[in-house]
Amino acid sequence: MVVSRSLRSRSRRERKRRTAVEACTSGADDLELSVQVEPPARPLRIGVDGDFGERILQPVIENACRYGRSRVSVSVAQADGTVAYLVEDDGPGVLDDERETIFEPGSRGRAGSGDGSSGAGLGLALARRLARSVAGDIVATGEGFRITLPRG
Repeated sequence: MVVSRSLRSRSRRERKRRTAVEACTSGADDLELSVQVEPPARPLRIGVDGDFGERILQPVIENACRYGRSRVSVSVAQADGTVAYLVEDDGPGVLDDERETIFEPGSRGRAGSGDGSSGAGLGLALARRLARSVAGDIVATGEGFRITLPRG
C-alpha cells in the first residue's frame, strides 16, 4: 500500500511485519468484511519513509476494519502536490460534533465506544500528530477519513 523509499534497507524482522491492509484483509473472511483497495492509476511516491507512512495509515485502516459492518475501501490518488488516501467503511461513522475530538489522546467516538472493542483512544491522535509533523493531515469525513501526505 505505502510506496517505500528502499526495500533493501529493511531488516528481515521489518519485512515480516504486515501492513494495515494485509492485517485487515487476512481477518476479513472471518468477519464477512469486503476490503477493497483502489490503487492509483500510476504509482505514487510519498515524501516520507514507508514505515513512517504505514504508522500513519495503520490506525485509520484498523479502525475501519474494526467498525466496518460489511465494507472497507481504501483508495489512493494524487491531489495538489500530496498523496491522498481515502479510507471509508459502512460502520457507525464519526458524529459531526466529534470530528475533531476523536483526535485528542484518550478520546473514542461515541458511536463505537459501546461495541466491546478495546482501545485506549491513542491511535488516531498519534496518527494525526505524525501526519502533521511531515506537512500532512488526517481529517474525518462523513464515512471515513482522508489522509494526506507530501509527495516524494
